[in-house]
Amino acid sequence: MVHIVSLEGVTASVGDVAGALAVMTESVGTTVDSLAVESKACSTLDRNMLGKLDWIRDTCTAAATEVTEQSGITVQAADFGTTKLRNADIDGGDAVRSATV
Repeated sequence: MVHIVSLEGVTASVGDVAGALAVMTESVGTTVDSLAVESKACSTLDRNMLGKLDWIRDTCTAAATEVTEQSGITVQAADFGTTKLRNADIDGGDAVRSATV
């Protein structure tokens, strides 16, 4: 039988990490939203920089979205795994108690 000390601790830890990732992605979003060009794009260099700024915004936004999605998947997987472990522990304990020696 597998002895599991605290499945709730596993779930809480995963939840804490997911919460930290949510705060981090929110901070990235705030930073990306604040990126702005202070002058008009009058020269070729300015216009090229606007294109790079758009690329930076798009890349950071896509990455933050990916982190958020993966974080949710990880929380679901941890819940599924801890449920399976809890059930296996219960089933194993029942098998040991009902076994004849």
